[in-house]
Amino acid sequence: MSSTPYTFSGVTLAGPLWTVADLKALQLRITDTAHDADVAQKIDAAQDYVLGYLGPAGDPTWTPTTAPARVRHAVAMLATYLYEHRGDDPANVDGNVWAVLRELLGQRRDPAIG
Repeated sequence: MSSTPYTFSGVTLAGPLWTVADLKALQLRITDTAHDADVAQKIDAAQDYVLGYLGPAGDPTWTPTTAPARVRHAVAMLATYLYEHRGDDPANVDGNVWAVLRELLGQRRDPAIG
């Protein structure tokens, strides 16, 4: 894990909400290191999406132990989805994942008036 701060969607966190090792063990069930760079990229993308969706409700003090469980779950769920669906099969893209994420995170998000 890098010691560099992670900035996502205007929120700077001290580090990622998931380590590659934790996501591989708990969610992806990967035991080798051949895919570590890919998993790290998917974690970064998922965290960026989740924090972007939350906007100002994202808290820069969040760590893997202090972030709300639903936020960490959303990052893990989306990172897993992105890992398993790399865009090489457009017919296999599941739009339901986005609806589930909105439902999961909606209560944490600041309301917007459009």
